[in-house]
Amino acid sequence: MKEHDLVSVYVGSTLNAQYLEAIFSETNIPCLLRNSMDESLHAGFGGGFQESSCEIFVELQDYEAAEKIIYDFEKQTLETDE
Repeated sequence: MKEHDLVSVYVGSTLNAQYLEAIFSETNIPCLLRNSMDESLHAGFGGGFQESSCEIFVELQDYEAAEKIIYDFEKQTLETDE
């Protein structure tokens, strides 16, 4: 996976990002999960917001499939909250 071939598909909480990462793995969509909160803490300074601390990147050719998975996940989450 080359860095310039990656596109951001999700920004959210660690819990949701890890769940989506698992779904991507099950559906053979390689992804990169970046946790800015953990990066800050490891560097010695904290900060950021828990709800937007993780970002998921996928390869460009997997973008549409990843977006559908995220859409379905968010739709299910909203229905559960009601």
